[in-house]
Amino acid sequence: MNASSEADGEAYARRLEAIVAGHRGEAAVAERLLNDPDAGVRAAALGALARCGALQAEQVGRALGDEAAEVRCRAAELAPPDIELVGLLSDPDASVVEVVAAALGERDRDPGPVEELCRVARSHDDPLCRESAVAALGAIAAGLDAEDGVPHDAARGMALEMLLAAMDDRPQIRRRALLGLYQFDDDRAADAVRAALEDRDRQVRAVAGELLGVPVR
Repeated sequence: MNASSEADGEAYARRLEAIVAGHRGEAAVAERLLNDPDAGVRAAALGALARCGALQAEQVGRALGDEAAEVRCRAAELAPPDIELVGLLSDPDASVVEVVAAALGERDRDPGPVEELCRVARSHDDPLCRESAVAALGAIAAGLDAEDGVPHDAARGMALEMLLAAMDDRPQIRRRALLGLYQFDDDRAADAVRAALEDRDRQVRAVAGELLGVPVR
């Protein structure tokens, strides 16, 4: 076995150690492995601490600045709502942007990320990032109550404009946009959902038909 293969084997063993520690509730073991030289081990240690119920905000915050995208992704998935994630929508690694957008979409009634999510949905080079941002915009907009005032109204307006624009993007993004548009009591949104019954992509037509309760060809 060469040195590289041996190192890989040792790292794999430590990843397993972290995973097992999470299932056994051995938080001290997982915490020690947060500083491992292997990114996969560090990511596994974060998950283990979360499983133990021992993951601290400071540990998540440090991991969000990790040099490895794999660790930043795992930290974003595990970050509690009070941890700021919006800045990572500008991360140089597309996988991080995708995960962060999805995580922000799961935070209820928070209009804060909408502007940055619109930027990602509009102009990111990676279609998976655009798709994740569009899905997050739909989820966030659905949770914003118009009675909560101007910030929520403005965020819903931005989200609506972006979801309408996303109907010119790739099919998988149009499908995500449809699910968001259906949440709006708005004539333009309703028109876009109806127009999707004639979309050139059959799966987009199927989503529109399911939302409207009509058969599609």
